[in-house]
Amino acid sequence: MSAPTLFHLMNLQTRMERLRGMDSDVLKAAGFDEMLDELQAVTTNLNTLRAVVSDVAGIDEAIELLLGLLQSAEDKPLHAASLMYLLQPLHGNLHRQTERLGGLV
Repeated sequence: MSAPTLFHLMNLQTRMERLRGMDSDVLKAAGFDEMLDELQAVTTNLNTLRAVVSDVAGIDEAIELLLGLLQSAEDKPLHAASLMYLLQPLHGNLHRQTERLGGLV
């Protein structure tokens, strides 16, 4: 079996939610409702992770574009302040995404 995707996990969670609160000694003894709560927390974190991956991909594209601009301008003088103004927002975004990842892991 292949690794489950986020969509697959969310589909399983939806199907299993139908059993929440059932008057079943077996489900109650297994702590089924608590496991559903844990699964909900995992899917929430995975959704956040998906957003982080998307943001990091955007940062990667911006850095690639910046590198292309720098390569095409190699005959022109570069000023440190100009590079700083270009890199500060990228660094800030990357730092925020790293903190978000740290909160998930």
